[in-house]
Amino acid sequence: MGVETNYAAVFVAALIYYGSGALWYSPLMFGRRWMDLVGFTEEKFKEIKKDAWKSYLTSLVAALVISFGLARIEAYMNVITITGGLQTGFWAWFCFVISTMATNNTFAGRPVQLLLIDGFYHLYGFLIMGVILAVWK
Repeated sequence: MGVETNYAAVFVAALIYYGSGALWYSPLMFGRRWMDLVGFTEEKFKEIKKDAWKSYLTSLVAALVISFGLARIEAYMNVITITGGLQTGFWAWFCFVISTMATNNTFAGRPVQLLLIDGFYHLYGFLIMGVILAVWK
């Protein structure tokens, strides 16, 4: 059973997901609170920024892998509508992302607020990717 993958849509969806993290984790939105919750001081953050390219590269590659996987799921399921894209993105996030994150956060003793900030960023990403991948044929 062969299905085609729209690589342009995969790339654009991944870039939007990846790029939206810059706003999500900026001081305009949740950046300061996130830094507090993970225990980053300004000094620690400046130190980490020296090797930030590794984190950014990892995040970009992960976004591409996620986008490709979601595109394949939607292709196999013949998802072609905005509603279908939203549903696929939501269920993929709910079943695989937030459940895993909640388990990790609980065992690590991390605050629920951290789970909400990180988890809802990924929810947004999965929803927007789901829609882009569903309708861009």
